[in-house]
Amino acid sequence: MEGGNPTLDAKKYWISIRRALLRAKIDRIGLGGYLHLVEGFPDFVDYIEKISDEFRTVRDLHSAGKPYEVPVKVAVLTYWGKLRSWTLSGHFHETYMHELIHINEALSGLPVDVKYINFEDVKNGALKDADLVINAGRAGSAWSGGDAWADEKVLTALTEWVSKGGVFLGVNEPSAAAGFDTFFTMSHVLGVDMDLGDRVCHGHFSLEKAEESWVPAELKVPEKNFIYLTDESTRVLKEENGKPVITTHPFGKGRGIYMAGFEVSDVSKRMLLDLILEIAGDKEKLYITDNYNCECAFYPGSDTIVVINNSDTVQSTKVNTAKGVKTYTIEPYDTIIEKI
Repeated sequence: MEGGNPTLDAKKYWISIRRALLRAKIDRIGLGGYLHLVEGFPDFVDYIEKISDEFRTVRDLHSAGKPYEVPVKVAVLTYWGKLRSWTLSGHFHETYMHELIHINEALSGLPVDVKYINFEDVKNGALKDADLVINAGRAGSAWSGGDAWADEKVLTALTEWVSKGGVFLGVNEPSAAAGFDTFFTMSHVLGVDMDLGDRVCHGHFSLEKAEESWVPAELKVPEKNFIYLTDESTRVLKEENGKPVITTHPFGKGRGIYMAGFEVSDVSKRMLLDLILEIAGDKEKLYITDNYNCECAFYPGSDTIVVINNSDTVQSTKVNTAKGVKTYTIEPYDTIIEKI
């Protein structure tokens, strides 16, 4: 359209898919359209040539071996499991109202192994290969799980897994099922529950504010009504208008973490990564940028690092590598690829 900026549009599209391309080998990318429409935009043609070359370079890096990963296994628990991994009922713009698709977007570019499991998988021992289990969605949805949470074998397996050191992250209305003494059937692990109206006369624990390094002050989390603490050991890491929106609750050797919502952003991506790093006990933070506007991937097979700038301004970041700290200054939306 007249007055448009197709080059900027291409840059925004590229950064939306680039971080995921760094984590998994994809053989081809394609952009549809009519070629004559770009005749008047030589900078657009040059930019498409640039990112095409970047894509081919990254694809070849994958051929030399997998990128470095943090030693944490993440399992996303839904009714569908691996039958609908990395997607919901359609594209992002069609299902943006679901927290899980935002979590998927965040996970897609993080240096961590992710698998999707269902409730039968939980009963069949899938938790033994997980360090973090994420359950996110509205009550009654396939993403939260609905009536699958009525299965005592599922609750027993997850409870035992957390007590032995696992971390259960619930978002919005996790583990919600009707007909029990609590609405969140994993409330004993999460340390929070949702009042459906039958507890309006009950006293509630006061909010005791605490801090943890993985929860940045600038993180935006929507407030949610009727969430209350079920245990005095539940700590509130973030609140909005007096309502808890991020909490943590110790349970045996593990813990439950509750988030009222999740919206993908550079800050929330980094928050999820910092939580994973904390679970890993990774003090060195190898191949992790110190600037949340930037991300990186390291390919041991070729001793190559890729550092990306997801913002529209010049960024500087430091990365701790096995060969020392490297400093990078990156132009808006740009990519640096180099041997270490």
